[in-house]
Amino acid sequence: MSKREELRRKRQQEARQRRWMVIAGVALVAVAAAGFLVYQNTRPIGEITTIEKETWPMAEGKALGPKDARVVILEFSDFQ
Repeated sequence: MSKREELRRKRQQEARQRRWMVIAGVALVAVAAAGFLVYQNTRPIGEITTIEKETWPMAEGKALGPKDARVVILEFSDFQ
């Protein structure tokens, strides 16, 4: 093997090693950023509250809700 080929292989090996180091660095930063974001989202934002269930009477099985509720009727028609 000539001196020129030996130098070329050494440079190629060093370049390959630098590429892998850059890839490993970027992957490490990405994993650290993802871990930080996951950690931030696992903390509770506020207190957990429970909603009390309210039972509504059913009128003949056809209605649900209070009797004095407001009702909006929208009529759509086609005049062709």
